[in-house]
Amino acid sequence: MRLKPSASWDTIATMARVDNKMNPLLVASMGLACTLLSCGLIPQRMAAQSNIPWDTAQVWTDYEAALQRPERVWRLDMTKQKWKEVDVRLRRFRQLREIVLDKNKIDSLPPWIGEFEHLERLSIRSNQLTQIPPGLLQLSNLRELDLSDNEIEGIPEDIDALAKLERLLLWSNVIGHFPPSLSHLEFLQELDLLNNEMSVDEQTWIRELLPGRRLSFSPPCRCQFDD
Repeated sequence: MRLKPSASWDTIATMARVDNKMNPLLVASMGLACTLLSCGLIPQRMAAQSNIPWDTAQVWTDYEAALQRPERVWRLDMTKQKWKEVDVRLRRFRQLREIVLDKNKIDSLPPWIGEFEHLERLSIRSNQLTQIPPGLLQLSNLRELDLSDNEIEGIPEDIDALAKLERLLLWSNVIGHFPPSLSHLEFLQELDLLNNEMSVDEQTWIRELLPGRRLSFSPPCRCQFDD
């Protein structure tokens, strides 16, 4: 017989203590029921937590404190940590919905960055990246990617692997390649390319790829670029 989730662990334990002459086997059975009940309640609590909007959850800024309970961390902000590379212990945070790594000195990302299956927002603004790393393209639930103020030279051909992407922020880079696959990002609402040197033809190309989207450009330059 399955115990109802509404049954109280304390109530069951009290029933087991009513008669100290009770059959030991029955007492043991009651103890087992208590254990099963508690196990049944834990997933309910976790399910309740999962219904909380992630963008209202606590933002953890103390890395060592967060490492003590990585399963509870949904939002992690490691701005200005003087990181030159991403700490491998970041892999422990399997429940992350948001990672902020702004204003560090990161010039590359490890392949395992794509392991964060729940991640919806990633910001690596004001670092030293020269490309959009392949690992990022494995983040299938990503909705916002902010790589502004880096040294990124182009958007990869398979950018459409980020099928749920809504915002792509790339201002202040040196981007010179804009693949046709941008048009496959059906949920994309905003592409920010301010402070990237772009010709009139390049800006026209982006507008044709992404009609009706919110596009941000600086005034076009009168320039020619090498292929």
